[in-house]
Amino acid sequence: MKFMSVDEVRAGMKGFGKTVFQGTKIEQFDVELLGVLKNFAPKQDMILARLSGGPLARTGVIAGMSGSPVYIDGKLLGAVAFSFPYSTEPIAGIQPIQQMMELLDQKNAPPPRVAQNATGTLGGGWPAESPTAFVYSQFQKLAAGTPLAQLLLPQSLLSSSPFGTTAGSPSMTRIQTPLFISGATPAALQQFAAFFSAFGFTPVQGGGGGSAASLAGATPSKIEPGSSINVELIRGDISYSANGTVTYVDGNKVYAFGHPNLTAGPTDVPMSAGYVISLLPNLQNSFKLAVPLDVVGSFQQDRSTGIAGTLGVTPKMIPVNMTVHSSLNTVQKYKFEVASDRFLTPPLMNFIVFNSITASERALGEMTLYISGQINLKNQEPVNIGNVFSSDMNGPALASIAAVSPLQYLLMAGYDGVVIDNINLEVTSLDRKTNAQLDRISVNKSEVAPGETVTLTAYLRSTTGDTVIEQYPVQIPAGLPAGPVQLLVGDGTTVTGIDIRRGPSGVPTGIKQVISELNKLRKNDRLYIKIVTSEPGVVIGGEEFPSLPPSMAALINTGRSSSRSVSGVPNSTVREYELPQSKYVIQGQRTLNLTVKP
Repeated sequence: MKFMSVDEVRAGMKGFGKTVFQGTKIEQFDVELLGVLKNFAPKQDMILARLSGGPLARTGVIAGMSGSPVYIDGKLLGAVAFSFPYSTEPIAGIQPIQQMMELLDQKNAPPPRVAQNATGTLGGGWPAESPTAFVYSQFQKLAAGTPLAQLLLPQSLLSSSPFGTTAGSPSMTRIQTPLFISGATPAALQQFAAFFSAFGFTPVQGGGGGSAASLAGATPSKIEPGSSINVELIRGDISYSANGTVTYVDGNKVYAFGHPNLTAGPTDVPMSAGYVISLLPNLQNSFKLAVPLDVVGSFQQDRSTGIAGTLGVTPKMIPVNMTVHSSLNTVQKYKFEVASDRFLTPPLMNFIVFNSITASERALGEMTLYISGQINLKNQEPVNIGNVFSSDMNGPALASIAAVSPLQYLLMAGYDGVVIDNINLEVTSLDRKTNAQLDRISVNKSEVAPGETVTLTAYLRSTTGDTVIEQYPVQIPAGLPAGPVQLLVGDGTTVTGIDIRRGPSGVPTGIKQVISELNKLRKNDRLYIKIVTSEPGVVIGGEEFPSLPPSMAALINTGRSSSRSVSGVPNSTVREYELPQSKYVIQGQRTLNLTVKP
């Protein structure tokens, strides 16, 4: 196939384009060139054209036409990719094919790493905080009113989207990409509206796995220019796919869209054939109602001028199994496959968890949610998920953050060797709160000997006003020197907050330490006891070491030493106990002063 360069374009030239208006049949529409917009983007030109034929007179430029190839004098000029919102005529911007090929030609592109080896962070560097501090900060931001989607995306992206798809703008913008979501609840679509708009998507409640199954045999025998094509990010009981059109096929290489999908750079996401059920004319933005068919390959490049991939390649997907035990004593089992990508997987998983909960439970109102599960990693120990939340609001959001924030840290932390085999989650819901406040604590003696066991009594006040008394044996560590010690008792969140306020915790030095710390995250349905002395300590790679030799403590706690993975703390936790699980979600903390006898 010969290409036509921008320099050859003359106003008045006529040709045709290809796209799918119905089913999988490729149809032609007419194109008349109007001129060239030089430097429409840095070092990039845009060709202006008037489209006609087929349904375009009543629909205008259709979302889903992105990538539709345009031919002039038998040469491929480029892809329909831009339009004017609310235009009364189908005037489109054509992305020159040579600009697409320059950025998307994979002969010189490095192989995608993200699916095999999740490295780097959104900022391109190593994590600035420990896993415990990161997970804690996510909950604090949510409690402060930060929307769920903003916890998983850079603020710069949310405040200033690079995609330029404001519907009311008189300027030419990229054609909005129809994002077809099946199995989604209205609460989930509303909660993640910022995520969709940040990437220029138009979310459409569409069909997915079920619709595709009913169209068995509809997948075209080959993918060619003008074919409907989908980028699938979630498959299974939820389908999440962006629809566009194939621009050019070179052997097994496919080029499409003419503009970015997510501008994710190297990626590895499913390329699926598309089936157009209908066109939906709309004053604001007409779009194709399409569903994904069989996976035919993998998209491996996502750049400013389009997306590109390879036919016949199987993309890496993460299997997800989720079981929801509802407050109505029903059990729902969900199976998904989610794209494996350090940037995309966390928000997609968040959407899955939040959506699965709100499918059977309310998004607001009294509820208690127990969430547990595992993130299974290749050649590493699994990361265990487990917590419980009792709230008047934000219950599903809290549960989804508990499931996803460890995953987010794993993928963004920058450690080599992070390959996720599968994720299994289980949620149990009650339609009532089970909160209890820690009113006070007492011990049976205030003077103790090293190695001695004392009885701790905790007085909890439930939401009904009843007082619940729980007792626990607590052993004073052997070898503890004589003098005062503090007994700090509190719920998991409060104790974690106290630790963080004591001083910066060290950043783990390897993936094994990350997994170990994530598996020690404290829970909300039990109390934690910390025995604290006034001696300085040190945190090395996220692990605290108490009662350092005076010379080492002096060095670490002065300006003569500085390390990312080593930090000093003004006092030492000589022992921490996790008490047995309670039937309540406990809040509060209390302290007692004890004296260790010589």
